[in-house]
Amino acid sequence: MPVTLLDLREAPLAERHRPVFSAFDGLRVGATLELLDRRELGSLQELIEATRPSCYHWQERPAAAGESCVRITKTPMRGGGAGCADCPCQCGGALLDRAAC
Repeated sequence: MPVTLLDLREAPLAERHRPVFSAFDGLRVGATLELLDRRELGSLQELIEATRPSCYHWQERPAAAGESCVRITKTPMRGGGAGCADCPCQCGGALLDRAAC
């Protein structure tokens, strides 16, 4: 599957989460989002785990000095609960319109 690159290095701090979650929610299961930033991304991982638990794989990647790079791959929901981001149909986030689920 292709990798979608999201470069956050120039994005204002207050505007970084929205494009990440929008891009992640638009991924199909198995697809990957690669993030590049000048900040550590550990707090973002905690936020993803809190809001979209058990439906991603987080892999830190080599990056230039002073930068962070991570690949987030959408995985099938583990544990048999609701779908990714509490989507009841378990579409893995493939359906962006919650009403369609």
